[in-house]
Amino acid sequence: MLAFLVTPRALRLHVVMVVAVVAMVALAVWQWDRAHTRVADPLSLPPVTVDQVSVVGEPVVRPANVARRVTATGTYDNQKSFAILKPVAGSSEVWAMSILRLTDGSAVPVVHGRTRSVAEAEAVTLPTGQVVVSGRLQPSQDVGLRVSADDLKITYPLGGVLGGVSTSELPGLVDGPLRPGFIAAETEEPAVTIAEPLPLSEIVVLPRGIRVQNALYTVQWSLFALFALFVYGRALRDAWRDHTDWRDPILDEL
Repeated sequence: MLAFLVTPRALRLHVVMVVAVVAMVALAVWQWDRAHTRVADPLSLPPVTVDQVSVVGEPVVRPANVARRVTATGTYDNQKSFAILKPVAGSSEVWAMSILRLTDGSAVPVVHGRTRSVAEAEAVTLPTGQVVVSGRLQPSQDVGLRVSADDLKITYPLGGVLGGVSTSELPGLVDGPLRPGFIAAETEEPAVTIAEPLPLSEIVVLPRGIRVQNALYTVQWSLFALFALFVYGRALRDAWRDHTDWRDPILDEL
């Protein structure tokens, strides 16, 4: 038997088995590592300027940057604020939002916080000069489109009140390049007086648990490795039978 294990045919089987199993185990380990590699908690990261994480030309905010604390410097566009009517648990709440024009000419929506009414949101007094905003970067909200009565066109906003901060729809209200997402303001200098800033519970933070897809890939490659060992055992057995004399009584005992 030992002599057979070093024959050219057996050695070829050994090499194929080792290469296949090592490759599959390596892939399984890599996928398991990927499954447990969590994106850093954005709430614990230091602040960055908004241009670093909200890039003009990109359609959405990258998941790793959602809820990241950002700073932005600019002036409020046209000194106008918009009311955002948000459905919440069977009722609704009103946000006050303005467009901040950055020093490079691009724009980013800034939600100042919650107000008691639509009229109050639209009447927010904005600073006339340069402002510095610090807050959490949030993804665009896919809401706000409404079908008109004749069903021939879509109108946005509805009645002058926006249904959400949707950066795919805001370009119709904003001149120049618009950055994806919006800033949920925590502090503004000079301050904008509103009823209440958005609580942390309303800040969107993407889940950062184990990646299920990568965990399933780990199982898949592990099963492939076991199957490769099974095939190797069968092939080695067949090669051994071909190598020995079928009339050998030892085989009858197997």
